[in-house]
Amino acid sequence: MLIENLKKQQLLYTVAEKGAESTELKIIGSMKEALHPEIDGCEGILNAMARPQTAIVSLTVTEKGYCADAASGQLDLNNPLIKHDLENPTAPKSAIGYIVEALRLRREKGLKAFTVMSCDNVRENGHVAKVAVLGLAQARDPQLAAWIEENVTFPCTMVDRIVPAATPETLQEIADQLGVYDPCAIACEPFRQWVIEDNFVNGRPDWDKVGAQFVADVVPFEMMKLRMLNGSHSFLAYLGYLGGYETIADTMTNPDYRKRPSP
Repeated sequence: MLIENLKKQQLLYTVAEKGAESTELKIIGSMKEALHPEIDGCEGILNAMARPQTAIVSLTVTEKGYCADAASGQLDLNNPLIKHDLENPTAPKSAIGYIVEALRLRREKGLKAFTVMSCDNVRENGHVAKVAVLGLAQARDPQLAAWIEENVTFPCTMVDRIVPAATPETLQEIADQLGVYDPCAIACEPFRQWVIEDNFVNGRPDWDKVGAQFVADVVPFEMMKLRMLNGSHSFLAYLGYLGGYETIADTMTNPDYRKRPSP
């Protein structure tokens, strides 16, 4: 289990930024604590989320993690995880269930709410998270839902960085360069962009000092990424497939494909 490996190495892990010409290794030491329900129990997770000093809960759970109905976009109350969380609210299984129960605990203790910040690659992810959280809260307790609506914010974010799943080959390549095997290592591209709607209810770190962008509206950045990056990436994929290549990287080795289009 990843979390067990992290604990064995004091929550340190390696990020390999792989550029076209070289690879730069960075040891990340920003994590201070790691919890998992199978190890620490649901209560341990919820207690951490309900601490007074917890101001932001971010989540990266993929689109499926929001348990939304594909047709309506609303929370799917027939989703097995959601059905479980409604029947067992203090022992949730979904990320949404944890957030709602933690907010209930904070309300019960008279604490300020936290900001719920989705970092998933989903358009208007803050809205998606809000719909899911309010949907579950409304099904549990309309008064809790009203409190969340009034006190919690759900800023939208956009993250742009290619981070492929680590393979045994990737881990070995990093180990050869690092001089020690890191089972938690990950490789990524050097480029990074993190755009965040500046809408926080309980303070926030100065992430802009290390490159993040706080903006009033994330949508223009999402549209730019969709049209300029995703569109050109798809074009290269189709072009490479027709040319007999297996990956975008292979496609870009063809000098004719690398040429800038003529005006």
